[in-house]
Amino acid sequence: MTNPPADFAANGLVFAGRLPLAWQELSVLPDDIELRELDRANLAVLNTLFALDIHAGDHSDDLAAIANASELKRLDFKVSLLLELVGQLFAHQQNTPPEQLLILTVDSLNWPVDVAPALNSLLRLELYCNLSYPRPLILPAQVAEIAPATQGWRIKARFHAPSPALQEALERYIFLQHRHAIANQRRHASR
Repeated sequence: MTNPPADFAANGLVFAGRLPLAWQELSVLPDDIELRELDRANLAVLNTLFALDIHAGDHSDDLAAIANASELKRLDFKVSLLLELVGQLFAHQQNTPPEQLLILTVDSLNWPVDVAPALNSLLRLELYCNLSYPRPLILPAQVAEIAPATQGWRIKARFHAPSPALQEALERYIFLQHRHAIANQRRHASR
């Protein structure tokens, strides 16, 4: 995770880092039924990622739980390693798109492109949040901004009418990524 630009950071939680992303232009947005189905599928993907992110022994004051924490953490590590390996195999078979340096908020995504679509174009974004579980979030969006970059353009696309539940789940995902980045910085600083 990298530091987002100041104008993004001022607007709430932000994830700035590298994630696989694919996008394509749409002629029309999906209908209401498909939008609800995409919303439900995106929530399922994020909830699965949250379940995979639970670490054994992280939040307990129970002495018996603390005594078993090292064994649970060992098992958690093994399961996480297995999931990561299976996820990598699956990702290679499925031709996961290349990683992009992007900025994710609860209502938008910003990333670089070589050739920019037109302003207000409708897009279908496929964002892979974790390759241990290589199912993408599929987000209909609209190009809100196009800015020149050193190589090509940077696009900012706003998600089309995400439900409050999906926005809350995205906020939780961004918060967890921020928490992991801080923990990694602390680990590297203590070495």
